[in-house]
Amino acid sequence: MDINNIKMVGIDQSIPIEIREKVSFNRDIADVLQKLKNVGLDEIVILSTCHRSEIYFYSESIGLERIKDFYVEHFKLEDDFKNYLYGISGIKVVEHIFRVACGLESMVVGEDQILGQVKDALNISQISKASGKILNKLFRDAITLGKKARTDTGIKNFSSSISHIAVKFIQDVFKDIKGKKAFVIGTGEMGKIAIKNLIAKGVNVCVSNRTHSRAQNLKEEIPEIDVVPYEDKYEQIAKSDIVISATNAPHYTVCYDKFINVYDGKRICMVDIALPRDIDPTIAEIDGVSLYTIDDLRKTAEENRKKRIDVIKDIEKMIFDKKAEFNDWFKTIKIEPYIKKVNIYSHNICDIEFERLVNKLEGATERDKENIRISLKRVADKMSNMMISHIKKDVLMNDDISFNEDRREENI
Repeated sequence: MDINNIKMVGIDQSIPIEIREKVSFNRDIADVLQKLKNVGLDEIVILSTCHRSEIYFYSESIGLERIKDFYVEHFKLEDDFKNYLYGISGIKVVEHIFRVACGLESMVVGEDQILGQVKDALNISQISKASGKILNKLFRDAITLGKKARTDTGIKNFSSSISHIAVKFIQDVFKDIKGKKAFVIGTGEMGKIAIKNLIAKGVNVCVSNRTHSRAQNLKEEIPEIDVVPYEDKYEQIAKSDIVISATNAPHYTVCYDKFINVYDGKRICMVDIALPRDIDPTIAEIDGVSLYTIDDLRKTAEENRKKRIDVIKDIEKMIFDKKAEFNDWFKTIKIEPYIKKVNIYSHNICDIEFERLVNKLEGATERDKENIRISLKRVADKMSNMMISHIKKDVLMNDDISFNEDRREENI
């Protein structure tokens, strides 16, 4: 087994939003996992968020270029789109997913939402039986490290979310937003954070969601909001000073033609924090409209990152240590069949010697026999553990060591 068979192909927030939104896996991840299994990948996990679209996989025979081709084929794109995709392999993939889970690759450094998204990515893959021993271990380690980084370094005390930054942009437009009317489309995590932040600043908030029951359920959690039927969203936009859209829709939720029909020319601030984008970008050309997207929020996020440079260094040290730990684990995978045979062999000897010994003992009670069995097992465990420990040490100290299982078995 070779760690360089762990690979990843994807696109991240460094690429403009109009490119990213073309390769967003939304509700079809389970189907895509099956397609990739049909391609011949051994293990797959797909991480798709508003900032990144990444396929992690393990394969001895299939390389990065084939998965770049898959992106082009699946999303029906021109071949030159592959220039936007990056591909990495081996320990670089390990470091990358650790950085992602810790929030270091997020626009808002240390934000919590990405950790949940990494968990969801692994969960979907496991349910679809697409991941296996290697990627399960890698992603579980990433999740554990992400939790530890936030707890031990205190970065979670500094972190804000895209939704928080969006509200700051709105405040820059209106200066005082108390008493303003806001309309939030979407009841997902980002929408909820924006709603709570707006309410805390004295904004009157209306909410709409394509599935009306979800908006009603949110009202039970946040009784200060008013719920508007999704089909009435344009009428509500016309009444609003602020519009935030954060859905998973594969198309625009706010279209230019319908918006212009209800817009009365008053000042309105619109923030689109979805990917693909929810709000038709040509709306930004209308006088009186301030429209911001995720990419417009990047500057504020970068300023926040600079303030946390010391904490980032602490997390990078944790990543370095965890990366080495994973690398050691991977090196020892190839000796696991041998370890299993050593344990079976030692316990078989234990059973044989037990039978030989008790047959020679006269008058031994059942308790005596059990004590003998336990003692023999302890001796067998200690000897096999010592042998396994030496083998692991050899493997970890020498990257080039060749392990011939058949030869080892002969020497047991």
